[in-house]
Amino acid sequence: MKTIGILIGNNQSEYIKSLMDEFESQSKKLGIRLIFLSGYKVPSEYNEEDEFDDWMADYKFSSIFEYAGNTGCDACIICYGPISGIEGAPSMEEIINMCGDIPKMFVEIKPENNNESDVPYIIADGYNSTYAMVKHLVEEHGFSRVAFLAGPQDNYSSRERLSAYKDVMAKNNIEVTDDMVEYGDYTTGVKPLAEKLLDNNKDLEAICCANDSMARACYNVCAARGLKVGKDIAITGFDNCDISSRLRPALTTINHDSRVIVSKALDMALKLADGLSVENVECECELQIRKSCGCNSRIGVDDINLSHNSEIFAHENISDYNISAQELNDVAISLAKENERLKGRLWDVSFFVRAFMVRHIKTDEYFDFLFSMLRKEGLSNAYFFVHKTDLIYDNNGSDDTNRHMYYAGGFDEEGNTIIPVKEWHHYQISHKKGFNDYLPAEGEGNFHTYVLFAGKAQYGVMLTRADVVDNEFLLYISIQISSLLHIYNLKTREEVVVEEMERSIERVKESNQILSAISRYDDLTKILNRRGFMEQALAAIHRSPGREAIIMFGDLDHLKEINDCFGHGDGDFAINSAAKLLTGLMPREGFVARIGGDEFVAFIPVPRDQDAKEYIKTLKDNLKEAMFLFNLTCDKPYFVEISSGFTSFVCEPDIDLAKLIANSDEVLYEDKQQRRESIKKG
Repeated sequence: MKTIGILIGNNQSEYIKSLMDEFESQSKKLGIRLIFLSGYKVPSEYNEEDEFDDWMADYKFSSIFEYAGNTGCDACIICYGPISGIEGAPSMEEIINMCGDIPKMFVEIKPENNNESDVPYIIADGYNSTYAMVKHLVEEHGFSRVAFLAGPQDNYSSRERLSAYKDVMAKNNIEVTDDMVEYGDYTTGVKPLAEKLLDNNKDLEAICCANDSMARACYNVCAARGLKVGKDIAITGFDNCDISSRLRPALTTINHDSRVIVSKALDMALKLADGLSVENVECECELQIRKSCGCNSRIGVDDINLSHNSEIFAHENISDYNISAQELNDVAISLAKENERLKGRLWDVSFFVRAFMVRHIKTDEYFDFLFSMLRKEGLSNAYFFVHKTDLIYDNNGSDDTNRHMYYAGGFDEEGNTIIPVKEWHHYQISHKKGFNDYLPAEGEGNFHTYVLFAGKAQYGVMLTRADVVDNEFLLYISIQISSLLHIYNLKTREEVVVEEMERSIERVKESNQILSAISRYDDLTKILNRRGFMEQALAAIHRSPGREAIIMFGDLDHLKEINDCFGHGDGDFAINSAAKLLTGLMPREGFVARIGGDEFVAFIPVPRDQDAKEYIKTLKDNLKEAMFLFNLTCDKPYFVEISSGFTSFVCEPDIDLAKLIANSDEVLYEDKQQRRESIKKG
């Protein structure tokens, strides 16, 4: 089964919803799978609040496109026009790089730079169709006071449509001032801009909008001011979405047929997936004249979608529609059912996090409970792909050095839960093995991808098989899941802190016990004495059950001869030198003590990746080399040398340390037989 990635922008837009519906419908007919990566625009009333900046911002959602190369798709369709209108969205060049080696194509935009020109595209003829629209308003209606509500300034389609508007106005010798153009975001959140156009342009005759969603917002602004669309002012749109025929009066717009766009885009993508070359496509658009521009037209039942909207009931003259009583009744029943479904889902979302908080779920049970909750929400499956280390992500992007991703678990259609937490290194995501490789090999339906984040921490993504109609609900669920992951991280850190505190308390207890000793250090050498060694060694053994360690017993050779021949001052020098030689031999966790006049003992943990016998040989060689180098540079007329014995053992709570030291002393005897007859040099 071929899998095509669909990178698309703000799916709160009516046109984007219709585009996604078409992708879904046609993919089922073709028997292919789609993976949607959708960006979102946060409602303006939230995006303007400072406290939401880190937690809920457009750039957070637009980071979803950075995972395009991880999808494992056979080809990607990039609907870049809507993407470019989202804050923090990647540039065309960046998004090409994000897709990696996956074959890719653009929809709704024509690449403008040379380094993007190799990527094929399909676009609608936005310029000529907008030109026809503005020409209709100016030349057929005779309007001269025509304002333009454009899309984002950096959006290709918006610039194209705005250019057509300006060209028509210039051809008819009508001046376009700055006050006659505003730049929106292709959503209904442009009411302040519509207000501004009306305030700054007295006797405004028409507002030409770059899409239907913004035209819908203009309807509401005009209604609030008592202006009747189609009589007091003309409003036009672009796209011919379902909503355009249901507005009152019906919206004059550009028929931008999403069915043709999607059909051609999928055909091109499948050819790219097979390694074939494709030609660029430019689709024609038609002017759809209705009543909103002031023209007369009669709307029949075939022009409206009765199952989606109740606005027809509010119309002042319902007799304008060829609608039967039975059809009206069917609309009412459909709306009532949809209302009940939406209310139920709102309750589901509100209780999602609360269920975790009330039940005090333990961290090791977190994901099992999360999956059970998702099943209750009606999801047949969900798959989680996360960063091993959370990304710290802000408006400037993230640290790419930590972008390693892993399959972290999920549940399939049979209800099986897979949580490979302990084997993450076997489930790494790469350009060669992406999300698609972990999804079911068969089964009808497309997958939607949701980025998971909280604050500046970005955790990864969730994929779930769902219909487009459920996409927005699943977005809200993904936000709840992100909050749960934030709580999970906090609880995990809390457990680490508690564990560290417990260890700290134990260390304090050990320290207090050690401090209570009369004396733990040797006065001459300043290293541990016998009592200090016994306490510290026993503490180390208790901290490391099951670990191998070594007891070394050392004896300074011919101390009596040094004292007799050179004096006790040199005897002390030899003892101190022996202590320093042995201390320098110790690894980080090892320690040495002087337990008699010329006797030393050491505790040495064996490195976990080494064998005890081999490590003893290394210690002997190191000691021999250290003594050789010391005596080579020492100007004393005698050698400072140490005989040594080593015993390995496994740390256990009931170990007999005194017996181990005695065993080392016995091994030492063999080494003593090899010492010099006299300590004197020369």
